[in-house]
Amino acid sequence: MKEIKGISNFDNHVLVQSILNALQAAIEKYGLKLLQRYPDDLLVYDKGMLERFAVPGAKIAWMVGHSHTHLVPLGLHPKENKNVTYMTNLGNDDKFFVLNIRNGSFSMNEIKRENFAALSHTEVPFDRKGDASNFWLYRQTRKIGHVALEAVGNYQERIIKAVITPVDGIASLERAALEMWCTHAIVEKAGTLFVHSEVSWAETAAYAMVRSQPVERLAEMGDVTVREGICA
Repeated sequence: MKEIKGISNFDNHVLVQSILNALQAAIEKYGLKLLQRYPDDLLVYDKGMLERFAVPGAKIAWMVGHSHTHLVPLGLHPKENKNVTYMTNLGNDDKFFVLNIRNGSFSMNEIKRENFAALSHTEVPFDRKGDASNFWLYRQTRKIGHVALEAVGNYQERIIKAVITPVDGIASLERAALEMWCTHAIVEKAGTLFVHSEVSWAETAAYAMVRSQPVERLAEMGDVTVREGICA
């Protein structure tokens, strides 16, 4: 088992680049052709995943081969954990790693194929109460935030608008869990992976008012950050 460490000086952008450098070093070490064939899979899509989920306390599975690379945030959502089981038989030359993110640093360990598959059993301490359109997310018995979804537009131009309202003082990993559960809820509500969505973070919405407010009102409360995209 080999360990690679990187230091980020507590800057997410620097940390993400440090991780990408380590991933590229592993690709070059094993002579994989990924960067010649599909560079954007690593440098765009994997980078975007790291920017969202490489937070202190995160555990991320990574598999890479000549034509594919996949990052899976572990311990946030049961369906994400299950994804590792689909990645163990894609290619004979595939390599498998697990990353652990700390406060300003990370470690990256190469593991065997069977140990990678076993990561599907990583504990998930998060669970929701409510349906996909309107739920609280809990970490064990503690509320960490609320998610509200609303479908707007017609069938051809349907958009799922989501508002995530975190409880004050939650950790970065808990914010990542809220985003992950919101993403899966959007797919559940739409009935397809290919759905246009808008996700807003309501930073200062009053905790006691969240349950009763419509999506439009939540988006008006406090500072919000909006991310548009396709869940895929």
